[in-house]
Amino acid sequence: MKSLQRHNAVKEGARTRSPIRGVHMTFAAPAAIEVLAAVELDFVYLDGEHGCFDWRDIETACIAAERHRLTTIARVPDASAATITRFLDRGVCGIVAPHIESLEAARAVVECAYFAPSGGRSFGGGRPEYGIRLDSRPAYMRACNDTMSVCLMIESKAGLDLAGELAAVPGVDYLSFGMLDLAQSLGHPGEPAAPAVKSAVADATRRIHAAGKPVREDFMRYIWINDVLVAGAQQLLGTTP
Repeated sequence: MKSLQRHNAVKEGARTRSPIRGVHMTFAAPAAIEVLAAVELDFVYLDGEHGCFDWRDIETACIAAERHRLTTIARVPDASAATITRFLDRGVCGIVAPHIESLEAARAVVECAYFAPSGGRSFGGGRPEYGIRLDSRPAYMRACNDTMSVCLMIESKAGLDLAGELAAVPGVDYLSFGMLDLAQSLGHPGEPAAPAVKSAVADATRRIHAAGKPVREDFMRYIWINDVLVAGAQQLLGTTP
């Protein structure tokens, strides 16, 4: 049987709290992924909620990342089973689920992301398994589960109130905060650095840590591709913002 070598630097970083680095992509640019791989990145983050991607773009980005042993994760536009399945079938191995406000929603994300017995992910003809002769589907499905990462995004007061309980859901690797949406929910639109917002996030972070899970900032650092382009142009052309 041909084996599929899978590795998820994000899941490993969340488990060990080891620092990892990546790039946040808001548009399809597989060549940029290949160029930026030269600076020893660990992961590529595809923004499927606010970015501009079609399904072919997602697949091509995964192929480009895999060529350089980069982990591909994606923020999905919604946490439905159909959407999560399509992202995973294209080759993404980490799901970032936005706007989680209940334990039921958190458990539903886990159910979609993992094969049994950890979940109920649908098995189909997605890549990359369609190009590999799988003599043992059970072994392949176990390998997928072992290298799947799940992040829940807290972006509202309802999510903040449940932060510790959300972190304790089995199958969740780490949590993150959507700071602008969160600030808006707390009555401070456009002010993520408002003292009340920062205090609420700090309190939620303590409860997440108490549940034994990290938040994104504990181990993950990434740059936005838009900022890379602007900063690079300013430096090389000698211009100022």
